[in-house]
Order: sequence, then structure tokens, then C-alpha cells
Amino acid sequence: MNQSLASCFAVSLGLASVSWSLAAQAQVPDSPPTTVRQAGPDTPENAAKTDPAEIEAPPKDPTHPEGPKSEKAVKQAKEAELTPIVPSPTDVTRPAFQLYAQIDLPLLGIGAVLAASRLIRTQPAYCAPECNRGDLNALDRSTAGFWAPGWSTASDIGIVTVIGGAAAVLTVDEGVVPALNDAVVLAESGLTATAFASILTLAAGRPRPFLYGTKAPLSERDSADGGLSFLSSHASVAFAVATSLYMTERRLHPDEKLPYAFLGVGLAAASFVASARVFAGRHFITDSVGGAVVGASVGVLVPALHGSPVRVVPQVAPKQGFVSLVGEF
Repeated sequence: MNQSLASCFAVSLGLASVSWSLAAQAQVPDSPPTTVRQAGPDTPENAAKTDPAEIEAPPKDPTHPEGPKSEKAVKQAKEAELTPIVPSPTDVTRPAFQLYAQIDLPLLGIGAVLAASRLIRTQPAYCAPECNRGDLNALDRSTAGFWAPGWSTASDIGIVTVIGGAAAVLTVDEGVVPALNDAVVLAESGLTATAFASILTLAAGRPRPFLYGTKAPLSERDSADGGLSFLSSHASVAFAVATSLYMTERRLHPDEKLPYAFLGVGLAAASFVASARVFAGRHFITDSVGGAVVGASVGVLVPALHGSPVRVVPQVAPKQGFVSLVGEF
């Protein structure tokens, strides 16, 4: 598939270049050669000028207009350049994203720390060991008191399947090295979604549904985990990974319908994870819905903030009769 795309791209460029060249030669008349004379201090043009201030000085070297100052500016600009993690991909259509050491590595670190922030909570929920159902809204009251450890295990298996499935799709589609590159963006999406969920969870301190009943063991209802209901981090991560996989595949295959198939399967799997958390008594419906919104939003935003490793800039020379495309990768 990659060679076919590259061949079609090269043929299209060649035909476009030939067509433009022929059209330009037919429209641009031949003009006699002209001699360009540069005015200097000793030329008749300057000699006729009486005011010394009007005498044209020889143009400076455009590459070094200020001498040492220009060299310093070049060094400063070079120092400010970002360091690409994969500077020279072997395939100009792979990977989908350009990673930079100064941006992506700190994002991964910050996301990992924030995602683990919920582990520092030590106090139980404010209403433990049993909370009043009358404090809930009508929608969440319908799932109050749920407790089903089997559904909790199913949600864990579901989120592992979503993450593993996304990694498998990238590997089969791109190969190992480009897939590892693009998997970093998916990981950033998942960690960012978890970070948002963790911050909201600690800020809200909402009791989990199983605290509104007595089905769960007392040790669970008195644990610090009992006050971590809003948002659902499982739902956030599942929707973030599923959506960011779609964004990646759409960039890799912009003219195909395959990315939409991945999106449908991914959203279905993520919805299963979010629903399983509700049936398990770990989250209310609003917790899972909120996690889905945050995860899907992050899954679109994080990939959109990453540029492509390929830069194609059209260059037009109207008087010379050709069009060229300059690519950087």
C-alpha cells in the first residue's frame, strides 16, 4: 500500500510539472537578454549625484547583514530548535506524528504523576461506611448500592483490550518503529485523560455507588478508594485511546473508510468499559458519561496538537514556468 501511494504521488507530481511547464512556455514570450548593472560608488549614476548621502553603497552580504551579530542570531535560533525524537523516517508517509524530546517527554512525565495522584488519598469517603441515597440526583439514584466484582474485572479486561488492540492496529499498519512513535501520542492521550479524571476525582471526593448500600464488604466501604467516584478514569482512558487511534489512522489513510471502522469498534469497546464500571458499582452513570466526554475530547486534542514529520511546501515560479514541492522529513 505504501509503495503504491508513493508511486501515485510521484506520477501526479510529474504530470503536474510537465503540464505547468508546457502551459507556461506557451504563454510566456521570449524576451531578449538584459544586462543588470549594479550601481557602485564609481559608476556614472553615482558620479552624477552631488549629495554624498545619495551615493548608493554596495549591497551587504544578505547572509551576514550584521557580521558577528548575525552569527549570534543563527546560533540562538539553532539553540531554540526542538529536538525530533525520530528525525529521519525511512517512509515519508509514516509515522503520523512528529515527536519532540522537549515536549513529549515532559508531557508523559507530568501525565504519569497526575494520573497516580489518586494513590495518595488515605481518608475514606465523608459518609462512610453508608451514605444517604437522598443526596443523589434521580439518574444516579437508580444505580445506588450496586456491587458486582465480576463487572469490575470485566472493565479491567476491557480497557486492556482497548489499549492492546490500538497497539496491534498501529503495528500491523505501520511496522514496529513507526508504531512505537505514534503509540507515544496515544499514551499521552490516555495519561492526559487520566490526569484530568484524577484531579476532578480528588477535588469532588464523591462516594462510590457501593457506599449507598450494604452489599459491598465493610473493608471496601471504609477504604480510601470509596471516595473516588467522579470521574471514571477507566472510561476516560478507554475513550481517549479509541479516539486518538481514529485520529492517527485518519491521518495515515485520509481517503479511506478504514479509520471510521476503527472508530466504531473502539467506541463500542470503550462504551462497554464505561458501562461495566456502572454495573460494578464503582461509578455512577454521570461519572462514566463525564469520563467519556473528557476522554474523547482529549483523544482529539492531543493528536491535533502534533504535527506531521513531513512538511510539503509548494513553490511557484511564474516567470520560469514550473511548480515544485519541497518536503522536509
